[in-house]
Amino acid sequence: MNVRRLLVILVLGWVRPLTFAQNPTISLDLYASNFTRPTDVESAGDARLFVSEIGGKIKVIQNDTVLNTPFVDISSKINNPQWSGIFSFAFHPDYAQNGKIYVMYVRSPDAQVQISQFNRSTSDPNQADPTEFPILTIPYNNPIGHRGGEIAFGQDGYLYIATGDNADGGRAVVGDPLNQAQNLALVFGKILRIDVNSATPYNIPTTNPYQSPNDNIPDEIWARGLRNPWRMTFDKLNGDLWLGDNGQDGWEEVDFVANGSAGGQNFGWRCYEGNHRYPYQVTCDDSTTMTFPLLEYAGFDHNGGNTASVIGGYVYRGAQHPSLYGHYLYGDYASGKIWTLKRELNGTYTNVLQSPNLPNLIAFGQDSSGELYAISFFGGNLYKIKTDNCPPTLSLTAPVGGTQNFKASLQIEGQNTIESGANITYQAGNSIVLLPNFQVVAGSVFKATIAGCP
Repeated sequence: MNVRRLLVILVLGWVRPLTFAQNPTISLDLYASNFTRPTDVESAGDARLFVSEIGGKIKVIQNDTVLNTPFVDISSKINNPQWSGIFSFAFHPDYAQNGKIYVMYVRSPDAQVQISQFNRSTSDPNQADPTEFPILTIPYNNPIGHRGGEIAFGQDGYLYIATGDNADGGRAVVGDPLNQAQNLALVFGKILRIDVNSATPYNIPTTNPYQSPNDNIPDEIWARGLRNPWRMTFDKLNGDLWLGDNGQDGWEEVDFVANGSAGGQNFGWRCYEGNHRYPYQVTCDDSTTMTFPLLEYAGFDHNGGNTASVIGGYVYRGAQHPSLYGHYLYGDYASGKIWTLKRELNGTYTNVLQSPNLPNLIAFGQDSSGELYAISFFGGNLYKIKTDNCPPTLSLTAPVGGTQNFKASLQIEGQNTIESGANITYQAGNSIVLLPNFQVVAGSVFKATIAGCP
C-alpha cells in the first residue's frame, strides 16, 4: 500500500469481533536523582519509595521528593562505602501493622553478610529506630568472594535469602574452585528460607526440604547451585520466583521457579554455567537433577569479549501500561541493556531487547501499585518504566466495538473483522497490510493512514 492516505467504505458480509496483540515498547522517565551508588528500590506498601545506597543509607521518596533525613543509616557498620555495604532490603508483608524492615549488608570489620531487622520509629514514619536486631549472619571467609545480593518475602510469608558462592570470580579464573555452591553442608551459593514471624530471631519452615536429623545440611537451605544471584523477586500476582544469576565467563542466566514448589532445586553451578557443562567442573550429579535456566545469554567468552552481568527484575503487574502486563523485565549491569520476557503457561517465552540503555543498571523496583522502576549504580538516577504509545509493530488478529485508534511506528497487519458501525483508524509509519480474510460490514468505515507516528 503506497498511498499517503486511504479512506475506504467496504460492503461485505458477516462480522467477527476484533482484538489486538503486541509486544510492549518501553522507555525510561527520570523519577529521582542524586543518589550515591544506589543498590535497591523497594516499597513499604504505600505511596512512598525507598532507595538504599551502598554506603549504608536507605532514603525515602515521598511526594516525588527525596527526603533529607535517611530512613535507615548504618554507615558506621558497613565494610566498604564504595562496593560492599547495603545490598538489599525488604519490608515485612505486614509492615503497615508491625513496622519491620530487614536489611542485608556487608558488615565491618569481617566482611560477612549480616541480615538484621529494624523497626519503624514510633514518632516518625519516615525514620527507623536505630536499634538493630540481628537475624542471620552468612559466614563468608573470602574477603572478595561473591556474596549474592537479595532478600525478599515470598507469597508464603517466609523470608528468602540468595547467597553467593564465596569465590573470587575473576576473569579466566576457575569458578567456585571449592565447589561450595553444590556443597549442601555450606550456605554459599544457595537460596535460604526462614520464618521470621513465629520466633526470635527465626524458625525453620516445616516445609523446607533438608530437615533430616544429623544430615549435616543447614535446615535453612531451600535450593542450591547459584554463583552470584543478583536480584530475586516474586510475581505480585501468582508468587512465582524469578532470579538473575551472574555467570563466570560464558553465560548469564534467568531462573524461574513456579509458586508452590517444594524447594530442593539445583540450579547447576558449578556443574553447569547456564545450560552448558562448566569446563572445569568436578564430579557432578547427572544433569536430570538440575533445574536449568528459563533463559541464558552470552557472556564474555561468547560475546566478542564484552562483559555481561545479568540483573534480575520484576513481572509487571501495574495498570498504567496494559501492553506490558505479565512481562518480566530484566537487564544487564555491564551493557545497560533491558529486555522484556513474556512466559507462557507451557514454558515457552518471547524475549525482546528494548531500546532504552541504562549504564550500570543495578536494580529494578516495584511500587505498591505494581509500577516498575530502574536505577543506575554510578549514575545515581531512578527511572520510572513506561510504555511508548506507539509500538514498532501491531498485529490485529481477532474484540473491539465503537471508535478505536491503533498506531504503530512501522507496520500494522490486520487479519480480522470489524463490528458493524465501528469507526477504526489505523496509522503506521511504513505499511498497513490487510490480509485476505479481513472483513467489515455494510456501513462500517475505517481509515488507514501512511504517516509518521504519532
